[in-house]
Amino acid sequence: MKNSVDFTASAMNFLKKTVTEKSCLGVRFDIANGGCHGITYVVDPVEAVDESDFSWEQDGLCVYVTARAAIFVSGMTVDYVENGLTGHLVFQNPNARQSCNCGRSFSADESPDVCVEKCCG
Repeated sequence: MKNSVDFTASAMNFLKKTVTEKSCLGVRFDIANGGCHGITYVVDPVEAVDESDFSWEQDGLCVYVTARAAIFVSGMTVDYVENGLTGHLVFQNPNARQSCNCGRSFSADESPDVCVEKCCG
């Protein structure tokens, strides 16, 4: 799983700044049921290490991926796009069957619950 998520320079700068501002350990990538296509991306600051997470350091950023999200985000590229005064992360995910226009949710061939049982259960 190490370095299985790529980051553009813009995303890396945004995430490093977020980690510094929040004085946290890094960022955790997870998924949740919801959104236009059934699965949403969840990106949170890491306050405490979860031993079940996959983790690595990339260009000075500590990256954590939950076990249930691992098969869904492997090979993904994360970008940060600014639009006027706001900005947001954009996920380019080769594992997504479909993605919504906002890029914050996707569908896959299997549901997260099924994959957790198969891969981690």
